[in-house]
Amino acid sequence: MNPWILTLILQTTAVLLPVWAADKHDHAGHSHGQGQLELVVQGGSVKANFEIPMESLLGFEHLPTTPAQKKAMADLQAGVTQPDYVLSLPKAAACELKSVEAQSDMFLGQKSTHSDLDLSMTFTCSQPAELKQIEFPIFKQHTRLKSLKVDMLTPKGQGATTVKANDPVLRW
Repeated sequence: MNPWILTLILQTTAVLLPVWAADKHDHAGHSHGQGQLELVVQGGSVKANFEIPMESLLGFEHLPTTPAQKKAMADLQAGVTQPDYVLSLPKAAACELKSVEAQSDMFLGQKSTHSDLDLSMTFTCSQPAELKQIEFPIFKQHTRLKSLKVDMLTPKGQGATTVKANDPVLRW
């Protein structure tokens, strides 16, 4: 084989292999019924970053076409901006929502084969010693969502766990 052609094949493979691997990795993270949560509880601050398939929240991942689908989308869009819709912090911790940002291709009217809700929430709590658990009412609102894989940093340390719909409380 011509050394020039062999070099070209190896160089092309070296360039395309990471792109192919990254593409496979991105799609592996999208599992219907299962969301992801990165949680940091530090001092009086709580930061939560969710990634949840829209199918798990709405029952579909395409742009809404029927009146019922449009209402479900509008209800979701309004709901996720409310602090107790997704998660509930202990009242004794005296937490206040400081920021919330919800994004989805579907909210923007963009078609996508795998749409997710990317939701970031930040709270400040005046009694952080009372932060010992978080409840997730989102499971009651969206029964297709079965679990959240959680990567967390709390006063007890770093860890990972899964919160399930049948016990929607994260304790530490």
